[in-house]
Amino acid sequence: MAQVPAVADLEAQTPRLPAPAPSLGMQRTMPQVTSVNQLSDVRPTDWAYQALASLVEKYGCIAGYPDGTFRGNRAATRFEMAAALNACLDVISDRFASKEDLATLQRLAEEFSSELAVIKGRVTNLEGRVANLEATQFSTTTKLRASVIFNVSDVLTGTRAVAANAVPNRGPTIEDNPVATYRARLNFDTSFYGKDVLRVRIQAANMPNYGTVTGTNMARLSYDTNTGGQFTIDDLYYRTPLTNRLFLAFDASAGNFDKNVFTFNPLLQSDETGAISRFGRFNPLYRFGGGAGLTLRYTLLENKERGTGLTLNLSYQAPNAANPDRNTPNTNGLFDGAYAALAQLDWRPARNLAMGFTYVRSFGVGVAGGTGSRGFAGSAADPIGNNDNANAAADNFGFQFTYRPIQKFNIAGWVGYSNVYQVQGFTGPRPEAEVLNWAATFAVPDIWRKGDVLGLIIGQPPQTISVRNVSNAPGATFNSYHIEGLYRIPISRNISITPGLIAVVNSNSNSNNAPLLLGVVRTTFSF
Repeated sequence: MAQVPAVADLEAQTPRLPAPAPSLGMQRTMPQVTSVNQLSDVRPTDWAYQALASLVEKYGCIAGYPDGTFRGNRAATRFEMAAALNACLDVISDRFASKEDLATLQRLAEEFSSELAVIKGRVTNLEGRVANLEATQFSTTTKLRASVIFNVSDVLTGTRAVAANAVPNRGPTIEDNPVATYRARLNFDTSFYGKDVLRVRIQAANMPNYGTVTGTNMARLSYDTNTGGQFTIDDLYYRTPLTNRLFLAFDASAGNFDKNVFTFNPLLQSDETGAISRFGRFNPLYRFGGGAGLTLRYTLLENKERGTGLTLNLSYQAPNAANPDRNTPNTNGLFDGAYAALAQLDWRPARNLAMGFTYVRSFGVGVAGGTGSRGFAGSAADPIGNNDNANAAADNFGFQFTYRPIQKFNIAGWVGYSNVYQVQGFTGPRPEAEVLNWAATFAVPDIWRKGDVLGLIIGQPPQTISVRNVSNAPGATFNSYHIEGLYRIPISRNISITPGLIAVVNSNSNSNNAPLLLGVVRTTFSF
C-alpha cells in the first residue's frame, strides 16, 4: 500500500470531539490505561501510542520524518495513528513477528478500525484516480527509439549468376570477402494527443547489396542499405485514428505499403529480428511505392471476443512525388507521374487465422520489389525490356495468409502475380510479360527459451512466366528457388543474435547457374 498522502488534510477534515468530563466515580474506577477510542488525540503517554512506537522501532514500519527518525514525543491525531498503524499492518508478517506483537497489532487494529476503513477507502480512491491518469496520459514530448544492426556475412559458394539464356563461367567461387557492416536507425516519435504519432527517422549504414556481388536480386539481405556512413532521413510519416474504425497514415518519405498495412508474416516480417533475406519478409508487392502517399484503413466488421473481423485498406504512393519536373515519360509528381495504388481486404475468420486479398495498380514502378531475377530483358526486374519500367503499367494481385494452429507454431505464405505491359513509347505489338512469385514460411517461437524463433522460408522469388513482344528476351523459365533457415537467439530484452543461411537454386531462372549460399550473423540492439 502506498504512503497515505497529506495526513494533515485528513486531520483538518475530521471534527474533533471533546473528551467527556469523567465523573468522580469514573475517576475512582478508571483503569490506568485509557481506551484510545475515547480520545481525539493520542498522547505519548497513552498505551496505544507507546505500543505503536514499539512496533515501529522494532520492525521499521515507517521512516517517519525525512531524517529517518520517528519522533515519538508529541501527540498524534487518530488518523495519524491509523496511517502509521496501516503501514505496520502492511509490513509485519506472522512469519517473523512474535505472538505478543501480533496480539498488540490486533488490538490496535480493533481500536482504530473506523479510521483504518476511512483511510483505506480514500487510498483506494486515490489509486484508482492515479491508474486512470496513467491509462489516459500521453506524451507531449518526443521519444527516442533506436535500433542498431551489426552484420557479418559472406557468399560461401557459387559463381556469379548470369542471364537466363547464358552459360556462366564455372570458375572459382565469387571473389568476395567476409564483411562486417552496420545499420543504425534513430526514430523520433511525437504524439500530440495520445493516440497519434509523428515519426522522423534518420539512419546511417554501409550494408552491401549482394545483388551486385552475385548478379541476382534473389540473394539480397532484408536490411541492406548504404548511405556512405552519413545520416539521412529514411522515414517521415504521421499516423492517427480518425474514428474508432477509421485510421489515417500520411507518408512524406519512403512510404512503402508494408509500413501501413498488415503483411501476414508476423514472426518473420521484421528486417531487424525476422527474415534475413529481402524476399523472405513478405510479398514483394508491398514494396511498391517508396515515396509520399496516403493510407486509409477502415474496420468493416469486428468481434473482439472471437478475434474475428474484416478490414479494408486503401493506399496511394508516388515514388517521385518530390520532383515537379514534367519529364518524359512523365513519371514525376504526386498525381500525374509514377504511382502505386493498393486495395486490400483483410479477413480474419478465426482468432488464429487471417487472410489478405490484394490488388495494386501501378505505373512507372518495378514489380519485383528488388527481389527477383535481374540483368536481362524479360527478367522480373526488367519484364518488358530496355529497363523501361518508366513506360510500363501493371495489374498486380496478391493472396496472403497466416495461421497459428498452436501457440508455438505459425505458418504463413503468399502468392503474387503481375501482368505488366508497356503503355507508351513503343511501335508494333505491345510488349507484355507476366511475373509470378510465392513463398511458404514456418516459424517456431519460444522453442527453447522465451523470445527465440526458429524459422524456415521456402519459395520462388519473382520470375517471368510469360514474355511477349520483348526484344532479346530469352523466354520465360520459372525454376529459381529460395531456401532460408534462421534462428533468432535473445541475449537480453534489447539484444538478439540471428545466424542464418540463404540458398538460391537456379538463380536468375537459369539452371546452368551454380547454387548460391550466403552465411549471415545479424546482431540487433534495440532501445
